[in-house]
Amino acid sequence: MHREAKVSTDAAAEGADEDITGPAGQKLGASSHRQSRLLKEVLKQQIRIRGLRYQDIADQLGVSVVTIKRYLNSDRLPVEVMEDISACLGLSLIDLSEIAKEGDGRNFLDLELRQESALASDSALALMRLMLYSGMTVPEIMSEYAVDEATVISLLTRLDRLKLIELLPGNRVRIPGPHHIEWKPGGPIRRTIEHNIRNHFVMMDFANTEDFYGYETVRLSRESVRQLEEHMRQLVRQVRVLHRLDQGIPSADKQWHTLLVAQRETNWGFPVDNGETLLPRRSSGPTFPAVAEPPAV
Repeated sequence: MHREAKVSTDAAAEGADEDITGPAGQKLGASSHRQSRLLKEVLKQQIRIRGLRYQDIADQLGVSVVTIKRYLNSDRLPVEVMEDISACLGLSLIDLSEIAKEGDGRNFLDLELRQESALASDSALALMRLMLYSGMTVPEIMSEYAVDEATVISLLTRLDRLKLIELLPGNRVRIPGPHHIEWKPGGPIRRTIEHNIRNHFVMMDFANTEDFYGYETVRLSRESVRQLEEHMRQLVRQVRVLHRLDQGIPSADKQWHTLLVAQRETNWGFPVDNGETLLPRRSSGPTFPAVAEPPAV
């Protein structure tokens, strides 16, 4: 049985590109609908990520695949249709907007060096900032860690002075601007994160871990590496979206997780009988001793 849908017929879909006349009689072209176009592109991206075909969407909505293609390839997509197609993916329009915001390069906070240095020099201050920016309330933080109120107020006051939060009456907190921070390359936080992440993952038993662990060594062209890095950036953005979508889930049903996404040039050295190691002709990065390929994960 098809779910009830508001998606119209092929004939209506053909009219999706018709001009709209404004109050002064001027025609409002597609160039004035940047946000709706962005949402449509995010919707198409989410269809691809889920491995769905347009035919799958059409079957769920009880319309032809031609109708779906015309809507998704038109300059303007009616909001009702966008809502129906999003529902086929298990997404709401609000979810779609959150994904679009995470993909917007302007949606990050650029800190001053003094702000980064203050966070890097005090792990309690940095953790308090992280929890507040992740959406936790002050009472939730105090309950989670059984930390006393005086300590919490002291940290909140320092974050307020650094202009990282706005401390309101009743120990309520407002976050000024975006919640995601782009740390400065080579800056104090990047160095601290690098040290902590390295220790965290080095202690992981990669041979016996129950956590997901993938490994692949391949030869790639520069263009493929560029595409790979874009996929990696999209994965990180998707994790941020999942985090935002989970805001309404009780804290007791959630746990902290760290995602490490990385790739680097890896040149395997070829050992020979005299103890020397032969290097690849076109190697430009670090060389590693040859090891047996691990079983596929």
